[in-house]
Amino acid sequence: MRKYLILLVIFLSCLKANAQQEDDELVSLAKVNFEGMSAPFQWLYFFNNEAGTSMETVEDGIAITNPHVQDQAWTPSAVVLPEGLFNLEENHDYIIRLTIKVPSDGTYQVILGSWNTNYSCYVNVKAGNEFQIIDTEYPEYGRSIDDAHVLIGFGWVEGTTIIKEVEVLEKRVTTGIQSVNSAKDAKDAIYNLAGQKVSTSYKGIVIKNGKRVVIR
Repeated sequence: MRKYLILLVIFLSCLKANAQQEDDELVSLAKVNFEGMSAPFQWLYFFNNEAGTSMETVEDGIAITNPHVQDQAWTPSAVVLPEGLFNLEENHDYIIRLTIKVPSDGTYQVILGSWNTNYSCYVNVKAGNEFQIIDTEYPEYGRSIDDAHVLIGFGWVEGTTIIKEVEVLEKRVTTGIQSVNSAKDAKDAIYNLAGQKVSTSYKGIVIKNGKRVVIR
């Protein structure tokens, strides 16, 4: 009898722990893949007038060349997701995901927001011959913004950067509280001692309506 009471306590503790457990769900707000994109989309990009900088569309995406390390990370810079594709909400968590080929060790400045209000993060990168996926996080974003954009500064990365894809993700927290409460309130819900929901054909010791029951 004591053994079963101990198992019951463990089971109820697991229910409580599962109710408090939080998982992050990533929801895509905007995504653009630049592979094979044609020249008319070049209006999306903005450059500071630095000598020797250039931008062109290539088979793998958008190629942006910076001939030498500049004094400012945002010189040159490019709007890689234009206004009108997504909105931002105050105190939400966001991620900018870049699929990018890096020409040299350096630092990118990744800017999320609008021309009037934005937040920038500096991302240190390592050169590589293959495309990398780089995530930049913006926790508890400070303002609600309609028609936001993503801008990247390349001034501290020398050579030609190729951007294949840009995605804006919202990190949403989901919990098991609602589903656990619903299961506990359902009169027909039956659980085994491991906390798993079972059918009425199950044989053995179960928990039903918070009480231990033996089904033969």
